[in-house]
Amino acid sequence: MTRKAVVRAAGIGALTFAFGAFLPAGIGPPSPSPAVPDIEWTVDMTITVKGSYELEGRAKASGRYNLKMTWTGGLEWDGDDYILIKGEDKPAEWTAEESATGPGGILILTTDDFQAAPELNVSYVLRRSNGIHLSFIIRGFEVPRSFSRNTFYLHFPASAENEENPGGVKYNLFVKSGSNAVVLDDPAGIQGPGEKTFRWTWVRRSAVRTERETGFFESNRHEAEVTVVIRPVR
Repeated sequence: MTRKAVVRAAGIGALTFAFGAFLPAGIGPPSPSPAVPDIEWTVDMTITVKGSYELEGRAKASGRYNLKMTWTGGLEWDGDDYILIKGEDKPAEWTAEESATGPGGILILTTDDFQAAPELNVSYVLRRSNGIHLSFIIRGFEVPRSFSRNTFYLHFPASAENEENPGGVKYNLFVKSGSNAVVLDDPAGIQGPGEKTFRWTWVRRSAVRTERETGFFESNRHEAEVTVVIRPVR
């Protein structure tokens, strides 16, 4: 059974209290629901990525980047599975550069010139016999940033549980080494904090399909390291 990520709305109790102020004397509002979910475990995830890409053809471009993202959330037990409580994510590090050659000469882009950045989406956890499977994807963007034509989707890491296929590509098919199955130990069966690290290399090269031009190829690769720490709240 798939458990989608749940976000508890904050401020419910305050809204109920404000409404009760206008009720007649002797009639009060029902007891407010807790504004904060009953998180039983905190989850801290750090994703580190080093990648590169290249467009091969009459117009050429290549780029490389370094990315580090952190995410904090929680787990809540609901009787037969875990509910993922979404937290917050932030890019701890994002640097990129690109060089391109074309009719206008050589063009060099740095991080600020990209006007785009990867976005992390952590969607759910699923309890199976071998542990807790975590589903996430880092969504990318079109490259090269120097051209408006002959671009392709720049893939960033995704876990094996993720079902999105950005750019029409099944990410799991191009994991060349390691494993992107982010499977955590069931926190109910361990004492104290638990930490696991996952590493893999992803590589894809294919022709760029365009209506007017042929002879373009894209290459896209990255190395990912994902560390997840689960800690009991009490």
